[in-house]
Amino acid sequence: MSVTRETLEHYLAVHNTAFENGDYAPVVELFHPEGELCFVGVELGPYRGREEIANAFREYPPSDQLVLSSIAADGNKATAIYSRASDPDKRVGTLVLTTEGELIQRLTIAVQPK
Repeated sequence: MSVTRETLEHYLAVHNTAFENGDYAPVVELFHPEGELCFVGVELGPYRGREEIANAFREYPPSDQLVLSSIAADGNKATAIYSRASDPDKRVGTLVLTTEGELIQRLTIAVQPK
């Protein structure tokens, strides 16, 4: 499957709904069973496999909903700039999503230095 803008927008919608209701299980289900959640610029992870990813969301839940901009997709990888919904004009970092089939193989969240 090729990653498209819609792939990232779907992740965003599931993530933001999970933030609203505090249930990150639907986000975790978007990951391949052996998928990875990686961070750059913060001392977290990497988290490998759905169990570790679920634990990461429980222990370190996101602090806000996300807003994506400048989405680019190529093959099985998509990249977007993200900001927090509470301050959508302030860039926080980038998301890089790689898929395997219909599932996320790796999500890298790079946090821009303050």
